[in-house]
Amino acid sequence: MTKSFIQKVLFIFVSTFIPFSLHAQTATSLLDQAAAKLKNSGGISATFEATQFKKTTENGTTQGNIDLSGKKFKVTTPGLTTWFDGTTQWSMLGGSGEVNVSTPTAEELQSINPYAFVDLYKSGYKATLSYTNKGGKKCPNIKLVATSKQRDIREMRIVLNPETHLPSSIRILRKDGNWFRIRVKSISLGKKWNDSHFRFSKTDYPNVEIIDLR
Repeated sequence: MTKSFIQKVLFIFVSTFIPFSLHAQTATSLLDQAAAKLKNSGGISATFEATQFKKTTENGTTQGNIDLSGKKFKVTTPGLTTWFDGTTQWSMLGGSGEVNVSTPTAEELQSINPYAFVDLYKSGYKATLSYTNKGGKKCPNIKLVATSKQRDIREMRIVLNPETHLPSSIRILRKDGNWFRIRVKSISLGKKWNDSHFRFSKTDYPNVEIIDLR
């Protein structure tokens, strides 16, 4: 599992992993409420299934867990673990025996920072609301379409669970024509962790070589 794959997971999942109120009448008002709730939800922990596509053909799937607290996050999958404490990032590829340490630039955080895309819909995207049937249930479906072809993210679709008011499926279409999908399996809000949870620990991984890229 590559680092770029996990970066896509971070972007898609955290930019749409938000409690939604189904009483709002427009896609924009739903997203306004979603952004506010995400910023005030406390710690968030979730399990997910992420699938990348080559156009519309499946090209790899992984299961994972993500913990979020403010600007800090930790993502764990069978192939890669990434920690970010708000300043420093550690990325450890399974089986490599190495962890890369870096201080992400503002541009790099645009692809991995959990809060970088909370307000994606506010600039350069048209949001529409429709409904789709999933398992016999009428589910809200929010669609974001880029107003400029220069955008790397061309389209995003978010299907909401009408009972929990939480995302159940998230799909994104990138400029290269490839799709990426997140299926949310479970979500817990109001979680609390020590700051050390979002930092690589040499004590926990004594045999891992630290590659400092800063």
